[in-house]
Amino acid sequence: MEPPKISFYSEISLMMFGFGDSHTPNPETVSLVESITLKQLRTLVQEALKYSDGKNIKGEELVFLMRHNKHKMRRFIKYLMNKQNKLAIQKMQTNLAFEVDGSDRPKGDLMEFIERIDETGEFMDLSEVDEVKFQRQLRADRISQALDEKKYLEFCKARCASFYSKETTHRSLDKLRLWVDPKKEINFQPEGLDVLGYYAYQTVAEIIDYALLVRMDTKCGTDPLKHLAGSYYTATMFNGKHHFENGNPDYTKVHNSQHAISVNEIKEVMRRVTTPQAGRLNFGGKLPETHFLFAI
Repeated sequence: MEPPKISFYSEISLMMFGFGDSHTPNPETVSLVESITLKQLRTLVQEALKYSDGKNIKGEELVFLMRHNKHKMRRFIKYLMNKQNKLAIQKMQTNLAFEVDGSDRPKGDLMEFIERIDETGEFMDLSEVDEVKFQRQLRADRISQALDEKKYLEFCKARCASFYSKETTHRSLDKLRLWVDPKKEINFQPEGLDVLGYYAYQTVAEIIDYALLVRMDTKCGTDPLKHLAGSYYTATMFNGKHHFENGNPDYTKVHNSQHAISVNEIKEVMRRVTTPQAGRLNFGGKLPETHFLFAI
């Protein structure tokens, strides 16, 4: 008897809307993004197995793959800190004697592992502005300004979507485990699945980021100023007509003149990411398999 087919189609569809796609993403595009995300997660798992015993994956092996990108490591550290603060608040609500701001609060195994491999201290330096995060927040702000109250609430729900379903965390992790490893050949520790879920979320986010940049390239023409930060989101994606022309605007487009991200736009993203560009100094050697993995 074959195991039931696992799919994160509905979650990815919501995430795509939350990251800037149409209110109703193209079904074929969602399926393609799901396929790319799954393939990248499985590649990440195989890469992480090189640093383990070949059968068991903890969080450390997956986090170690991010060591070459300080910006993504910092983003993950903020994720761990937010998760820790959320747990602290929940504990405070059940135990009034618990101190939320306690400096002696346990950091967690993953945070301690990052501190051990952070020889220069650049991973833990969170003072630098996260440009990618800022652009995502700017895009979300522009979208929220174009929505009425009902659609804004739907947008907020989409912004909260992730690879953790509404059921208990344990069930959600099992779904992710079966999606990535349907034959159950790998033993994932809970922290490993948590990191894998984070990687999956970041993969979808970066695919949409790049797809919108591809769209921007097709619209900017020969105007060199079109590439200035913020100009695309305010001038190209959002124009004044949206607020005043229709009493009942079509929110399936999120904003005026914005259509759903197409399959071809996603394919162009993958072409640019996977194809070596002219001038890249690889000295004729084969690029590593991880060079196109969005999450690391």
